[in-house]
Amino acid sequence: MTNFNLKIIALITMFIDHIGGVFFPQYMIFRYIGRISFPIYAFLISEGLKKTSNVKKYIFNLFLLAIISEPFYDLCFYDSFTPFSNTNTIYTLFIASVFIYFYKNTKYFILKYIYLFTGLIISYILYTDYSYLGVILIYTFYFIKNKKYVLMYGIVWCSIKYIYTLNNLIFYIFNNIKLDKYIFQNLSLYICTIIPFFIILFYNGKRGKNTKYIFYILYPLHLFVIYILKFLIFF
Repeated sequence: MTNFNLKIIALITMFIDHIGGVFFPQYMIFRYIGRISFPIYAFLISEGLKKTSNVKKYIFNLFLLAIISEPFYDLCFYDSFTPFSNTNTIYTLFIASVFIYFYKNTKYFILKYIYLFTGLIISYILYTDYSYLGVILIYTFYFIKNKKYVLMYGIVWCSIKYIYTLNNLIFYIFNNIKLDKYIFQNLSLYICTIIPFFIILFYNGKRGKNTKYIFYILYPLHLFVIYILKFLIFF
């Protein structure tokens, strides 16, 4: 499986997730499928940082994409422009990339880890998509030396991510809501979030078709289209 194949899987599952989140929030199947997308993007970003010939340009392109996409992202999911809160997924990718770059380009041991920790703090403050857990996943992919550990780290990451559902469980108990639906939904989310780590194991390290700018174009474009459709349907 090439870089191109992974990119297409990530794009399709992301589209499904966003369409479901905006137009069909009552149907969880869209969100289950959407859980496949982010871990693959996190992996692709880590690969890009390792293999690009111009890391600064690579990071700058992510920054531009994050800024361009933010208004459409906010309008799609929050109905207002909130540039410094609930920021889009690209900010997560950008922040992780910046502080990996700083890590790699400083000779001071302590400063290296201060940089990595700063990336976590900033993603938390900006409440980026997947927040500091998303940044941690990109860090993990970047520093993994042996691909066979991808699945193990993926299961650990998913387990940490879904610990937070305990709050929902307590809410359901005190409000006498049936737990079977809660258990099914969260178990499904957990399993679907692990699936992309299996997919990544089949990556062969090859680029595949040259689609350098496909993500840079399709990410803001699909958000724009979704927003226009949302505006036409609901307003």
